[in-house]
Amino acid sequence: MKRRFFFASSTDHTTLLSNAIVHRVGEEYGKRSYILIPDGTDVELALKVDKLHLARIFADGKLIYGGKVVQRSLGSYAQVCKPLLEMALKDSKSQGEEPIALASLDGLSKWVVDGIEGQLDIETLKILRVENDKSMYEACVAIATGIPRPGHSVVGQGTYRDGEIGWAQLATEYVNLKNTEGESLLYQENGGKLIGIDHLADTSSEGLMGAGGSMARFQFNL
Repeated sequence: MKRRFFFASSTDHTTLLSNAIVHRVGEEYGKRSYILIPDGTDVELALKVDKLHLARIFADGKLIYGGKVVQRSLGSYAQVCKPLLEMALKDSKSQGEEPIALASLDGLSKWVVDGIEGQLDIETLKILRVENDKSMYEACVAIATGIPRPGHSVVGQGTYRDGEIGWAQLATEYVNLKNTEGESLLYQENGGKLIGIDHLADTSSEGLMGAGGSMARFQFNL
């Protein structure tokens, strides 16, 4: 007997997304989450089994964060998470608040490494090499690669301090290029305006390795 996978074709994906249901979990305007699940899926079961989610996003007051496509084969964050973001924005705006979104920047470190190795032309990296002090450039290289600076044994607090300004400039260029299918593009394509880079906002091992701990902050107007 031939086994049938849950997501069999692009047609299945489109139908699945168009019929999917958004559920708010938690307080209406406190700490809450929004989950996207297939039509007909038992909500109580979905709350217990994360793998049944198609996507999810979190919010606390006016802050929106943690957007994630669970079933990655369905498409980009901007496509799959859009109905979740729309509900979260609607809830915030109903309170007269201007929503803020905090986006992970997965892929930032690799992008910088590709620039260091000459595989990409990164304008900010060229400026850091030429116009800024050597310690800032070396700190940014260390943050991106995870390899300590010359004369240092670890990539520690001093490295992140010395590289903070340069790393924020690199992160800003990365976000503005809109060349990622991740969480930042979800907010950009749905009315979010980049208002800053939060340094060391995500100090998890994944956050430090993938983006030097930085996250992008977006604002949505009422």
